[in-house]
Amino acid sequence: MLLKNVLLRAQNPFEKVIEDWAKTKSVHVSYFDGKESLFDITDAVVILHEDHNISRELNDLRSQLEKLYKPTHQIDINGTINASVNSLRFWLENNSPNNLLIVGSDKVVQNERLNTYLTKLSEFI
Repeated sequence: MLLKNVLLRAQNPFEKVIEDWAKTKSVHVSYFDGKESLFDITDAVVILHEDHNISRELNDLRSQLEKLYKPTHQIDINGTINASVNSLRFWLENNSPNNLLIVGSDKVVQNERLNTYLTKLSEFI
């Protein structure tokens, strides 16, 4: 199994979609509760975005994790689905994160391609 544990930061619409998807695939989901440093418990981060529109907050998070030499990956859900899924699959195989932080904006939830992407990704997870 490529995903061992999905780490989510808060319970907002984006995280709820990811949580529901992960649970259907029997992937353990945990929430960052602030008891430990997010940077200590995160092995890697995946940022889901639309058309390279990434918030300053998510961009800063990516930069901070990269400074700690933690792998990061960005996925444009409006890109080619097969290429995006294969790219993430290979990235997961190469990096083997135990605690994968998945982040994205709530606007991504409104994009119907998010469900298409997650459905296609399910074939490989």
